[in-house]
Formats: sequence, structure tokens, C-alpha cells
Amino acid sequence: MTMIIFLKLIRWPNVLMTILTQMVIVFAILNPSGVDLALNWWQLALLVLSTAALTAGGNVINDIQDVEIDKINKPERVIVGKAISENNAFTIYGILTVIAVIAGFVLSNSLSQPIMASVFVFVAFILYIYATTLKSMLLIGNLLISLLVGLVIMITGIFELYPVITPVNQGAQQVMLKILFDFATGAFLINLAREWVKDCEDINGDHSGGRNTLAIAIGRIRAARVVSIYLLGVIALFVWYIYNYLYQNQIALFYFVFIIIAPLMYVMLRLWSSEKTTQFTLLSMILKIVLFAGICSMAVISLTV
Repeated sequence: MTMIIFLKLIRWPNVLMTILTQMVIVFAILNPSGVDLALNWWQLALLVLSTAALTAGGNVINDIQDVEIDKINKPERVIVGKAISENNAFTIYGILTVIAVIAGFVLSNSLSQPIMASVFVFVAFILYIYATTLKSMLLIGNLLISLLVGLVIMITGIFELYPVITPVNQGAQQVMLKILFDFATGAFLINLAREWVKDCEDINGDHSGGRNTLAIAIGRIRAARVVSIYLLGVIALFVWYIYNYLYQNQIALFYFVFIIIAPLMYVMLRLWSSEKTTQFTLLSMILKIVLFAGICSMAVISLTV
């Protein structure tokens, strides 16, 4: 197996986004804020390694479970069974998961918080159950994977802030966790919309695979319009947040309006008339870019305050 095949198997852009998210949180938000942080350089490396390995492992087990469905939805992207055998792919999944759990265990014990290692075991378990069972259940799989996307943001803040909370700094630490929670909520909301759009895109393979997605339950066109209405609510929530918290920050204001709100409005409007798979593919990609832009917005806000 070549490195190129391995990188495709783990879906390296998704893994890279996870790593960049944690880097932005630590170096663009937490460090400049002056709050007390728990992790030194090697502990941060362990956190990033564990999170990245969990993301990669989750992608691998998804590809293993989705082989037949992907042959219909994305035949050109099928790797398992072509470039690599299913047994070898499962071995890679197992190795990545073990690396993630061991790294998390070492990290948690180095912080004298062994109970925190359970987070990595729990996430590994949820990713496996998601890929093998929950992904086929109406709405549940979409909600779960979107929660895990938000968890990437929260887990970074929790490991950096929670172990060093004292009565003296408790207020500042809680304020920072609240800020991270707000961004995690935004990531959850955008990713949930993308999950539903992907369901509209992949309706043919999902139907053949016996899955029960929103697009299958109510039809692709109706589902797209439901997601459009959902995005209207998300946009309204984001506008409220900008008005209340970012109105005085002109750079952050323009960034949110033109880089996040405007693309979301475009997707919202296009969903109302989209019917073809290629249209949903484009809208899904736009939402992925918006999600990444939302992550970068944390740095924009921090550096322009």
C-alpha cells in the first residue's frame, strides 16, 4: 500500500481540518487570551495525535462499511476492495484506534486526570457504532456525527483549561469555555445542514443500502426544502450572534457577513430549486468550505479584538 492510498483511505483533508481546528484554538484563541493553560508542547502533540487518529480511524471504518453504497454514489472514490483489501483496511482502522486511545490515556495520566481518557474510548466506540449501525437510522446518525464535529472544538478547550481551573481563575476559564462552546454550536449547526445535503446527494446508494435518511423518508426535493428552511433559522441565529457580540469589530463583522452568512444564503436559496445530484454535490462542498471558514473565524476574531 502506497502513502497516497493510505492518505485517501483516511480522507486526509478531513484529518487536516481537525488538526488545523485544534491549532487555531490553541495558538489563535487560548494563547493570546492569557488564560492559564494545562498542556505543554508534547501534551498538545498527544492531544492532536489522538484526535487526528480518531478522525482517520472513523473515516476508515466508514469506508469499510460503505463499500457497496459508494460503488453507486461515488464509484471513482472506492478504495476498499480495490486499492486495499477489506482485511488490511480493518487492520489500519484498529491500529489508528489503538494509537488514539493510548495517546489519550498517556495524556490524561500526565495531567493527573485519568478519567479524561474515557473521552477517547467513548468517541472511538461511538464512531464504530455510527459507521456500523447508527448511520442508517433516520436523523440520529446526522445528529451524532455533527455533535462529534463540535466536540473537536470542545475537547481542545477542556484539556487545555479544565485541569488548571482554580478558584482564582475560574471565571476567566469559564468565559473561554463558553466562547468555544458557541463556536462548537456553530460547527454543529453547519455540519448538520451538510449531512442532510449529502443525504440528498447520495440518495440512490443509500436507498440501495437500506438506509433511512431524511431524503429517503420524505423525498429528495422535500428534504432539500426542509434543509433550506433550517438554514434560514441558522442564518438568523448567526445574525443575532453577530449583532450582540461582534458588532463593534468591523473586520470580524465583514468576515462573518461575506465569508459565512453570504454563502449560507446562497446554499439556502439554491436548495429550494435543486433536484440533481451534481447540484447537491456543489452545495455540500460550499457548506464544507463555510465550516472551515467558521473555524478560521475564531482566529479572525481573536486577532482583531
